[in-house]
Amino acid sequence: MQISELGERKLIDKIWEFIGEENENEDVHFLDVGKKYLLLAMDTINEGFHFEKWWDPTLIGKFLVDINLSDVASKNGKPLEMMVSFSFPRSLEVNWVKALVKGIRDELKRYDMKFSGGDLKESKKISLTGLVIGEVKKGEEFRRSGAREGDYVYISSKIGRNERAIMDYHRGKLERYKEILDIFPRMDILKSLKKFKITSCVDNSDGIYKSLSILSRMSGVKIKIESDVSTDSKSEEERIALFSIGGDYELIFTSPVELPDFSRVGKVLRGKGVVDLNSSTKIPPGFDHFKTLNSLNSKSMSSHEF
Repeated sequence: MQISELGERKLIDKIWEFIGEENENEDVHFLDVGKKYLLLAMDTINEGFHFEKWWDPTLIGKFLVDINLSDVASKNGKPLEMMVSFSFPRSLEVNWVKALVKGIRDELKRYDMKFSGGDLKESKKISLTGLVIGEVKKGEEFRRSGAREGDYVYISSKIGRNERAIMDYHRGKLERYKEILDIFPRMDILKSLKKFKITSCVDNSDGIYKSLSILSRMSGVKIKIESDVSTDSKSEEERIALFSIGGDYELIFTSPVELPDFSRVGKVLRGKGVVDLNSSTKIPPGFDHFKTLNSLNSKSMSSHEF
C-alpha cells in the first residue's frame, strides 16, 4: 500500500501506532517544565513543493520563521528561540544562502527571538526545517480540544488575500508568489485574547474547512458555519474554494463570549462534524499532503505537523 492511499491523517495515526505511544494531536509539543510548558513547533518547506529557487530567498527565510511562529501563536505562546536545518545542493549560490539567512535574521529580530544554530546537509534540492521554541504558563495555553456547545467560533481576520494569490499563481500570475510567502503570524492579537475565555484554537494553515474539522474532532462537538468570512466572494463556488485552500495562517478560535472585534465564523453545537453555510455536511477535506496534488501545481502551499 502506498501512503497516498492512506492520506495524511491516517498516516500520522499509523506513525504513532508504530511508535507505540499516544498522539498528542496538537501542532506543537507541550513539554512540561513545572509552572510552564515549553512549546516546540517544527515545520519543513521543500523546493518544488512549497517554493521555487527563483523566488526571493529573503521572503522564503521570513516565511520559514512565520509558519513556525503561527503554531506558537495558536497556543497563546511566547516565542524564544529558533533552530534551523538547511539542506542545500552544492551548486547553490552563496548569495542565495546569504539572502535566506537575512530573511530569517530580520524576522527573528522583529519578534525578539534568538537564533540558536541547527544543522547543515547536502541534498539534491533545497529543504528547510525550522524549530521554534516558545513558552506558555500552565492554564493559559490554547489547545484544539476545548470547544464546548454554545461557544462562538471566530477568526482573527477575514480570509482571501493569500488564497487568491495561490490561485492566481497557478493560473500563471507568477509574481503573486510574494503574497503567498508574505504571511503574518497573529502574535499581535494574543494580548487582547488574554482578556477573554478562549476554549480552543488552531491556525488556519490548511483551510477553514479542515481547521474546523480539527476543532470538531478534537473537542467532540459539531460546528455550524454561519458567515462568509472571505473577502468579496463573487460566487458560492469561489467561497468554497477560499474556505478549502488555506495558507493565510489566521487564528480560528472558540469562546463562550461574544467578541465584536473579530469575524464570527459560526457556532458550536452538540453533535459531531462541520455543517457548511449552505447547510451541507459534505465538507471538502482541505489540504492533504499525500492526497492533494502536493507541488507548486497544487491549490495549497500549507503544511501540517504532528
